[in-house]
Amino acid sequence: MNIVVCAKVVPDYEVPASDFELVNGRAHERFTRVIGLYDENAVEVGVQLKERYNGNLVIVSYGREDDIPILRKAIAMGGDKMILVIGQSDDPYVIAENLKMAIEKAGDVDIVLAGRQSADMDRGIVPGILATMLGYTFVPQVSKIESLNGEWKAIQVTEKGLREIKVKGKALFSITDDPDNVPRIPPVRRILAAKKMPVEKLEEIKPSPMPVEELSVEIPKIEIECEFISAEDIKESARLLLKRLKEEHYL
Repeated sequence: MNIVVCAKVVPDYEVPASDFELVNGRAHERFTRVIGLYDENAVEVGVQLKERYNGNLVIVSYGREDDIPILRKAIAMGGDKMILVIGQSDDPYVIAENLKMAIEKAGDVDIVLAGRQSADMDRGIVPGILATMLGYTFVPQVSKIESLNGEWKAIQVTEKGLREIKVKGKALFSITDDPDNVPRIPPVRRILAAKKMPVEKLEEIKPSPMPVEELSVEIPKIEIECEFISAEDIKESARLLLKRLKEEHYL
């Protein structure tokens, strides 16, 4: 089984909101960079599939050359190879086209995994675009996958609960977080070995950008108003609270 996981390096998503800063519409360079939260879940699912079915796991990424030391964590977790396409576009079609090129370099791939959305742009559309470009079946919001009689059996997370589905042929799954795919902590020996593994670097291709223009990226301004409701007993407090919620159209 040949498995590919798409991983993206992003600014630290745990930076407190009060400390977050934008420069030219993007996170300030002073923030630590890490592998995206959901991408780490995807890597974990990929490693589990590799271990269960004696597969080969390739990590592919589109980003900067200095992302390599960060991406090595995915190798330490259990990846066998890394392919990086060097580029800095935020256009989802450009990103998908370059990931497609890297995946094709990985050989005859059976399954592609990606985080359900990146931890910086939060769009969640690149996996679907990439699946269309590859001609793969796309299934979003998946937490678990197994191979069963030549088919993929997956658990998809929906607003109403969990859905069990089967997919035939080559597929791309976007992975969401789940207690069963919490990223493992790599052992020291694998961390050291990952530092020595060569990385295949590719120059990006520049397809026509999508017909959407980004006008601005801003930090939302959050205003909080606090109103105290005074009453002599709890029933009166509840009545006044309901009245105010209706007046403000929350109910």
